[in-house]
Amino acid sequence: MLLRVVLIPLSVLLMATVVSAQDVTLPDIDISGSPDGIVPLPNNTPEVFTNWFSMYTKVVAPNGKPIHLIAQSGWTRDQVLKARNVMEYILESFPGSEYGDNKAAVSNALADRKATMVLFNTPEILREALSGPLGSVTDLSMQDLRANECPAEGDEDYMAHITRDASFEEILHLVQDYGIRPALPKMQKEIEAAHEAMEEKELWESWGDANEYIAVILDNYLDLWTVNPTVYEGRPIEPGRIPEGATHFGAYRAANGRAMLETNDPQGYVLLGKFFPRHLTYTPQLPLDFKGTYSITYDPNVRYTMKAQHLRNVTLRGDNDANLVGNQHTNVLTGNAGDNALQGGAGDDRLNGNGGDDTAVYSGAQADYIVTKHNGFTTVRDERLNRDGVDTLTSIESVKFSDGTVEL
Repeated sequence: MLLRVVLIPLSVLLMATVVSAQDVTLPDIDISGSPDGIVPLPNNTPEVFTNWFSMYTKVVAPNGKPIHLIAQSGWTRDQVLKARNVMEYILESFPGSEYGDNKAAVSNALADRKATMVLFNTPEILREALSGPLGSVTDLSMQDLRANECPAEGDEDYMAHITRDASFEEILHLVQDYGIRPALPKMQKEIEAAHEAMEEKELWESWGDANEYIAVILDNYLDLWTVNPTVYEGRPIEPGRIPEGATHFGAYRAANGRAMLETNDPQGYVLLGKFFPRHLTYTPQLPLDFKGTYSITYDPNVRYTMKAQHLRNVTLRGDNDANLVGNQHTNVLTGNAGDNALQGGAGDDRLNGNGGDDTAVYSGAQADYIVTKHNGFTTVRDERLNRDGVDTLTSIESVKFSDGTVEL
């Protein structure tokens, strides 16, 4: 067994485990019967897995083979969904881009190597598990992610922007090692060149290799450190521990977000644009008990919106009254069984209230809009350019303008 261990300040992260091929593997697991695609490990799963894990989901590659995610009981279903969403975002094709135009080869390479995200509760359990049969007799290509580094959209931790979100970094490690490296050698060489350029400028610590570098700049691209988290792997981050304008505790000193990345690491910034779109492509389903307002418009006074601003679509679940606020992109905002206020903002948005008594919210006076009822939906057209666009409303009972509310 070969363990690749990378040292970073405050902890030791086991970034990947490559094991010699043996006979113990995960069975074919059907997730189609679960509404959220997460199922218990079935009875025919070998004990080497059931001794540690209780939940399973997957992403199916174009070749029909699975990319696995197996989770311990300390993970919430919302966190498992977040991990799968991140995997799907990284692997979703980005039409017109140099490396991401068709990511089928990357996904197939992962599936052929039985790539698996192992979602552990804590680093201590991770080390104990991988020191035994899990790390020596299975044929999986594994990468870990812990519960205390994967806040899910809409949970209390995420909304307060407390915990450092490592889900994009760790899942990209899996994709990098077992997908990009074998399927996109040209991209791998470009990653290595950009990494070397940052080392030469002394803006990147030598503890991390090129695979660490590409994951770190993805974190910056998504503004995960632009507003500093306050907890790292369950431990408070001491004031001043993260130098200003840096991320990963000063290991990456070129930037702490997308704007600085474009200016100070243009080679890395351009590289990301060859594989990743500028926005997050998945649709988070907020927790069943979510209340209040979830906004994907950046507000400097609301900590979580720095990272939420890169979303385009959001779905509410459950039956609590809750609200959604969109951004400048074309948004799909979906309500739940409660009473919802949905505000698309700029762009041509789709607003679906689902159950309850729901309201679409607009920034201008009623006279500025044309409201047209169709068979099964309503359109609201803003006659002023570059403001609210043309929205399509489904299961919306009223429209609120700045000077009053109209029942539909």
